[in-house]
Amino acid sequence: MSLRILVCPVCNSTDVELDTGGVSGKYYCKNCGYIGSYVMEMTEGEYEEMHKMEEMKKEHDESK
Repeated sequence: MSLRILVCPVCNSTDVELDTGGVSGKYYCKNCGYIGSYVMEMTEGEYEEMHKMEEMKKEHDESK
């Protein structure tokens, strides 16, 4: 089974943990301060693929 990681929907950081020890049912991103019940859950491979796609999009946008 692949390791699943939590990813912030705002800044795509993996520095995410349960807020208030999980009592609130929300997550907290240590990178951008996001607090909410929605986070992305993916494998390390999916996370790497997401970053590759973002880099390709960034390069494409800069070439315009």
